[in-house]
Amino acid sequence: MNTKENITQALGWRYAVQVFDPTKKVSEDDVKTILESARLSPSSYGIEAWKFIVVENPEVRVKLKEVGYGQPKITDASHLVVLTYRTDVVENIVRERLERTAKIQNVRIEDLEGLKHSVEGAVTGVNAKGMLEAWVRSQTYIALGIMMETASLMGIDNAPMEGFQNEKVDEVLGLKVKNLKSATMLALGYRGDDPAGKRPKVRREFDEVVEYIK
Repeated sequence: MNTKENITQALGWRYAVQVFDPTKKVSEDDVKTILESARLSPSSYGIEAWKFIVVENPEVRVKLKEVGYGQPKITDASHLVVLTYRTDVVENIVRERLERTAKIQNVRIEDLEGLKHSVEGAVTGVNAKGMLEAWVRSQTYIALGIMMETASLMGIDNAPMEGFQNEKVDEVLGLKVKNLKSATMLALGYRGDDPAGKRPKVRREFDEVVEYIK
């Protein structure tokens, strides 16, 4: 099977699993690969204003289930990843972007004036429109999508979640002091006896969702 077939087959196979088998665990090596794909995800101007929190503590996961409308997958899935976004973008993100670039590319920060101008301009402009938080939060979904595809290509079931009380999740995880807010969650594991997995996938036809303008 070639790469194209691998991709389409994996994405046709995946669905938002509702029932996970709590006895089956994803290996730490596989989880790290999925998280690494998130780390390598693109972000606007390379700001990487996110953090991926893997919740392993069973007691904490029970608390998250309580503020997640009782969704069993929060506790039953092998792994639970909470995708969060930064709340200190204005204060710190430009400096961090410049320092990171200078270190990795072995250049002086003084030589990155063009990059500084671009990132500062983007942050300032979005902030002036009152859209900074929405802009930063939306970028976590890039990483979410890449993690889901990576997991699916590896034959690992996954289910994204927005059905939870964000402020309560932030409290449980102590995110405020870390300058973070929760955006979404991703459950990873292996499907159990899930009726949803037995139904054919419903998607629009290709020509309904793709338009070529020539």
